[in-house]
Amino acid sequence: MDENIDMSNLKKLLGKRIKELRIAKHYTQEYLAELTDLGSTSISKIETGLYHPSDENLEKIAEALGVEPYKLYMFNHLKSASELREELLRLISSADDNDIKLIYRIVEGLID
Repeated sequence: MDENIDMSNLKKLLGKRIKELRIAKHYTQEYLAELTDLGSTSISKIETGLYHPSDENLEKIAEALGVEPYKLYMFNHLKSASELREELLRLISSADDNDIKLIYRIVEGLID
């Protein structure tokens, strides 16, 4: 996780990630609430970043969404394009020659 994320940002990113996973499963907030024994208002507040769920509720949400709890915190792809570009440039600048070649092949294969 990015060390520059403050708690307010963390709640928002976590909420976006949970919403993304919920939508991918074609679940409504109400259905996720049923699966987790949380209210749909709580799910809404979590998804909008107004509320950070307890560890116990995070586990319930992860289980209902069929993911390991740590995957709820995998949200770097939710950053803006400029933030991602900056992060990619930082990663590439610290890569060795072999890694650069591998990165190039991967990116070339994805873009072609």
